[in-house]
Amino acid sequence: MRLLTHNTLRNNSAAANGKGFPLRIKAAEIRVDENKDDDDDEMQIAFVKGVLGMLDWSILVQGASEMGLSTLPPALTDEMANDPTFMRALYHVLMNVHLVRGILVCPDTGREFPVTDGIANFMLEEDECEHVRM
Repeated sequence: MRLLTHNTLRNNSAAANGKGFPLRIKAAEIRVDENKDDDDDEMQIAFVKGVLGMLDWSILVQGASEMGLSTLPPALTDEMANDPTFMRALYHVLMNVHLVRGILVCPDTGREFPVTDGIANFMLEEDECEHVRM
């Protein structure tokens, strides 16, 4: 699971009552991929610029920290958003850092969601769902 993905995940169970964000990461195994030699720098920069408005920066910093990366600045400035070197580095963090195995924990309920082979299991029991049909 990429850090980009983590930035959008939440516990949607009835117990969380809309407060299941951000999920805490308890990492057991992390993988960091290297950029491929044929990766297009311009494409990476364009991609990051396209998702910047959707990112919750503080959640990205928190998630990166929980996965052992403490290099992200606490706030994103306009200067950084226009720096090609920073944007390529941010692309690397968003796309090449993977939670392979671990647990995502809801901050409100403490519910744990296992991550196995990079896939988070958000399956809920019927009674945990918000809109259960009777």
